[in-house]
Amino acid sequence: MGEGARALQSHRFLLRLALSAGNIFAWLVVFRVLHVGSGNLELALFGVGALYALSQGVMFVLTPLAGAVLRQGLRRALVYGTLASVFAFLSIAVLFAPQATLTREFVFSMVAGFVVLGGIHRALYWVPYATVLEREGTSRASFVREAAIALMPLCGGLALVVPGGAAALFVIVVITILLSLFPLTFVREGYERFVWSFGETFAALFARANRGLLFTSFLDGVQGVTLLLFWPLAVFFIVGQSYVLLGTILSATLLITFLARRVIRRVLTALGLERSVLTLAIVVFSSWVLRLVAGTPLQVFIADVYYHGGIPARRFGIDARAFEQTADAGHFVDEYTALKEMGMALGRITACALFAVLLLFGSAPVAFGVCILAAGIAAAASVLISHRMAKSVY
Repeated sequence: MGEGARALQSHRFLLRLALSAGNIFAWLVVFRVLHVGSGNLELALFGVGALYALSQGVMFVLTPLAGAVLRQGLRRALVYGTLASVFAFLSIAVLFAPQATLTREFVFSMVAGFVVLGGIHRALYWVPYATVLEREGTSRASFVREAAIALMPLCGGLALVVPGGAAALFVIVVITILLSLFPLTFVREGYERFVWSFGETFAALFARANRGLLFTSFLDGVQGVTLLLFWPLAVFFIVGQSYVLLGTILSATLLITFLARRVIRRVLTALGLERSVLTLAIVVFSSWVLRLVAGTPLQVFIADVYYHGGIPARRFGIDARAFEQTADAGHFVDEYTALKEMGMALGRITACALFAVLLLFGSAPVAFGVCILAAGIAAAASVLISHRMAKSVY
């Protein structure tokens, strides 16, 4: 592995370390801010869904424009995207500053900054595709890195219950992301030719020829937002709004997944089902059904281990340890990667809209239940449709 690849690997490790500690808890902070401000659970959850949709909307609109940045240099896009993440988490950190005067306007501006800058980060942040990174679990060093990242939710949960810990948590997240910029100075600049204009990108997204790509990306986005936002929120209520217990479950799930994936893979191989698309679809759907009926921390843990252990890593573009979803593992491959990102964003926005409508006309348990069921159907459908599309190509 060359110097540039090692530097990019170091950058990715530090960034994922920070995102693992900050992503989920930042959105929980947004929920608590809205809940305290409104005094209404459904209204607070409605606000979280609307703000998440806004972040995805920013990403959806800016992704075609990010093509211009790619033409100026992939490393430059990495730096801009990383800096956007720095200021996004800084907005949350400022809320806990001792000197902060928490007026309604100030809180709203900081939350809005986190939401918008998070969308900008996702639009700009592309990993150079030509750089070869170690695959998960292929070496002891890789295992140690992934285990360290998996422990971050527990560390985040513990920090939030210590006096002054919330400010310290998000300041450390910001500092870690800033530190991740230094290895990028050793990454050679590369240039990508993003040939579509802003209008051409949208035209291609909705073109008949790309309908299958749009549909599968849309379905993956529906599952993605449920897995990375709605489900952690639901678990937060299951564990009695305990940050420590939530962090413990998340970290324990991610750690045990290393072993669970190998065990489940061996069982499927022994049964001759390791390449069965129908089996994968059943595993995906049944894991969401398990989540639907989970009512205790242990049941949550079992359902999550079953899901993460039974599904190939990155099957739906989800980096479970960093709590983010990206098309083509975050690498810029070609213009169709941008279409996949935009399709996923549309799926996430639609799921947020469904969540919001259910909260307006129903209750929080109904909204969570319907979205979890919808995620299971979307995930299973994505597996089956992707397989059919692959067969039609060959």
